[in-house]
Amino acid sequence: MFLTKLAFKNLARHRNRTLITAVIIAFAIFFYILLDSMVGGMTEMSYQTIIDYEAGHLQVVNEAYWEEEEKLPLENLLPDEARIRDNIRKIDGYLACSPELNFQARLNYGGDELPVIGKGILPEDFLKVFPWEGQLIEGRMFAPGESRAVLGKRLAELMELRVGDYVTLLVKDKNRTFNTIEAEIAGLVHTTNPNVNQNYVYLPLGLAQEALNVGSNVSKIIVRLENKKQAPAVAVGLERELTGNDGNPGVYSWNEIEAVSFVEAQKIENQVILTIILAIAAIAIINTVILAALERREEIGMMKAMGLRNIEIVYTFVLESVGIGALGGMIGIVLGFAGVWMMVARGIDFEALYGLDLASFGMPVIGKVYGVWNPAAFIKVYTFGIIVSFLASIFPARRAAVQDPVKTIYHR
Repeated sequence: MFLTKLAFKNLARHRNRTLITAVIIAFAIFFYILLDSMVGGMTEMSYQTIIDYEAGHLQVVNEAYWEEEEKLPLENLLPDEARIRDNIRKIDGYLACSPELNFQARLNYGGDELPVIGKGILPEDFLKVFPWEGQLIEGRMFAPGESRAVLGKRLAELMELRVGDYVTLLVKDKNRTFNTIEAEIAGLVHTTNPNVNQNYVYLPLGLAQEALNVGSNVSKIIVRLENKKQAPAVAVGLERELTGNDGNPGVYSWNEIEAVSFVEAQKIENQVILTIILAIAAIAIINTVILAALERREEIGMMKAMGLRNIEIVYTFVLESVGIGALGGMIGIVLGFAGVWMMVARGIDFEALYGLDLASFGMPVIGKVYGVWNPAAFIKVYTFGIIVSFLASIFPARRAAVQDPVKTIYHR
C-alpha cells in the first residue's frame, strides 16, 4: 500500500514530467479517435452513395453476365419477364425494382467526343429505386418513348452542353454493328456520386433496346429494400425462388459489388495508416518514459539504499507510468469525444478547405465528410495507451533498479 501511495504521490511531485507524457498520450489517442471516426464516416458514405446512385440493395442478373460485367457486354442478358419481377415483389422488405440496360458508348457533340456509359431505364421505376429528389438541378426527367437523355452536370460542363442541346451516342449493337442514338438533353443531374456526375448518360429503356438490337432484354434488375442489412439474406432466398427461370438469374447483394470491394480495400489501407500513427505515438511515449527513468537514477539509488528491493522499485515506477497513461487516456478520450461530435454534427469539406477531391483517391464521395461514432475505438485506444505506458516503463525501471545504489547516487 505504501508503494502504491508513493507512486501516485510522485505523479503530483513530478508535475511537469507527468503533464508532458500525459499530453503526448492524450494527443495520440485524440488523433486516432478523430481519424477513426472520419475513416468510418467516409466508408459509410461511400457505401450509401454506391447504393443510392449505382447498385441498389440487390441486383438480379445473369450469372454469366455478372462475371464480365465490367465489359458491359450485350450477351447473356436477362429477359425482363413479368414472373421475375413478380417474385422480386414478394421478398421481405421490398420497396421497388428497376430494369436497366448498360452499354458502352461515345458521346459526340460539335466534334468533341468522350467515352461514356449509357443506361437505358424506365424513369418511373428508376426514381423509386434511386433517390434523385433534388438532384436534377436543371431540366427534368424524360418520359418513356421520348428521344431524350439525362446526364451528369460535370459531364455536361466537360462537353459544354446545356439542356435542350442535341447529342449523338455512337454505339455497337448486339451484332457488333455501329449505330447511333440521337437525343435531346432533357435534364442535368448532380449527386454525391462522381460516376453519375461525369460518366453516365441515362436514356429511355425502349430507345436503348431498339438501338442495341437486344429485344426486351436488360442487363439487370436493381432492387431497393427497406434496409441494406436485409440484403445478404434476402439475396439467398430470392435466388432460390428464381432458380429455373430463363436467363439463369443470380441475385447479388450490394456488398458483392466491385465498387464496394474497392472501398473495402481503401478501408484496410486506412487502418494501416492508423496503426502507423499509433506506432509513432507508442515510440514517443516509450522515449518519454525512458528519459524520465534515466533522469531519476539518483532517486532510484536512494530508494535502494533505504532497503527497497528491485521488484518494489520496478513496481513503483510501472504503477506511476500506468497512472500517467490513464490520465493521458482520459484527456484524450474527452478531446476525442468533442472532436467526433464536431465531425458528426458539422462534418468537414476537404475540397472547400484544402482543394482535395476525395473521388480522385478512389472514394466515391463528393462534398462534406461526416464522422461516425465508434465506441469500440474509444475503448481500444484507451487500453492501448495504458498498455504502452506499462510496457514502456518496465525496461528502464528494471535497468535502473539493478544498478549499484552508490554509483547511481553519485552518477557513476
